[in-house]
Amino acid sequence: MPKTKTVCRIVLFFVVVMFLTGCWDRGELEDKSYVIGLGLDLSKQEGKIKVTMLLANPEVGSLQGGGGSTEKAREIISFDANDFIAAKATANSVISRSISYELLRIFVVSEEFARDPNFTTTFFEVLKDKEIRLNSYLAISKEKAAEYFLKNKPRMETRPHKYFQFMVDHGIENGLIPDSTLFRYFQSAERETDLFLAMYTTAKRLDNPRIQREDEYMAGELNATGELDDTQFIGSAVFKKGIMISKLTGQETRTVNILDDTTNIKDILVNLPDPFADDDKKQIAARIMKTKGNKIKMKLKGVRPQIYITIPLQLEIMSNPSKANYALEKNRQKLRKHIADHIEKMNEDLLKKSQTKLKGVPYPLPLYAKKYFSTIQEYKKFNWAKSYLRADIHVKAEIEIVDYGKETNRPIKVGH
Repeated sequence: MPKTKTVCRIVLFFVVVMFLTGCWDRGELEDKSYVIGLGLDLSKQEGKIKVTMLLANPEVGSLQGGGGSTEKAREIISFDANDFIAAKATANSVISRSISYELLRIFVVSEEFARDPNFTTTFFEVLKDKEIRLNSYLAISKEKAAEYFLKNKPRMETRPHKYFQFMVDHGIENGLIPDSTLFRYFQSAERETDLFLAMYTTAKRLDNPRIQREDEYMAGELNATGELDDTQFIGSAVFKKGIMISKLTGQETRTVNILDDTTNIKDILVNLPDPFADDDKKQIAARIMKTKGNKIKMKLKGVRPQIYITIPLQLEIMSNPSKANYALEKNRQKLRKHIADHIEKMNEDLLKKSQTKLKGVPYPLPLYAKKYFSTIQEYKKFNWAKSYLRADIHVKAEIEIVDYGKETNRPIKVGH
């Protein structure tokens, strides 16, 4: 009898497993329409927002779609909605396929909406949708988000998700835009002790932009011509308690990225003043490598807190416009000191701006202050938000030049 029960249980087990291996819950790729970018604007209707969806066709450019497909690679739709979560159902009244946020890569919010006091209330709805990943990016557009997506027409990339992936990844690697994931945004808004930087972008170029150094621009100010898309990602939008309050240039954003050890910036190309040149406009091209974390010490007791930041950097010299002889040790010492002074000034100017204009530090520096207090109550009593504004900040750049490039101590003769 026991053997009979055992056999029955085994048979029942295999019957159940057989039913579970079916394809009844399978979803086809072509059944869904994937939102790659989501734009948010203020609506003319009170209590509503304008939602813009950049929808990608997953079959275009894929093996499944084939090379001869006549379908469009993208589709853009804009409409007013109460929130962007329920907007998926509204969009299905004009889009045949089921709307999905599973591949949502970037949120583009107009600067106008990002500065609105009600922005945080609306944007925190992100946390309620399980399809939206917190490693998606937040970008602020100079124009309305609906207009931004319509003007954004990449020439090199057929698939829109690849375009944004490349633009964002390369911009973060170069340090010209911040690593502004949703996770960082919500962390900063919750702490309320530091500022958050979101990447700044636009699809409208200025008519006659002023020529500056390559990293001093804001999005739209780079005068690039030719057969290219007008969209630019340079600089950052500054958020305080979840609301946009100001902007930083590409150079200022890069400075913050070097200060912030939580970013992925490791290797960037920059121009630095040439200490041996007669003309102040001559610049040295250099590669800056950050292989170690910054050293931070604080003395927080007293009327004026003292903050000491040491930034260790390695450099490779890529050009030598003045033809200086870097084989001489005195020239190497002069170059190292000049670069260190320049980097220290850039950092101190930015941090002074953060104290006087931004009224907060644009990266998670307050986290380093907690270890100087025995209890959370002591830290709260210290009141970082107010104490930081009167702190004395000292920045030291430890420069190690690992490669001086080709030695050019005399002019090169050309011809006979």
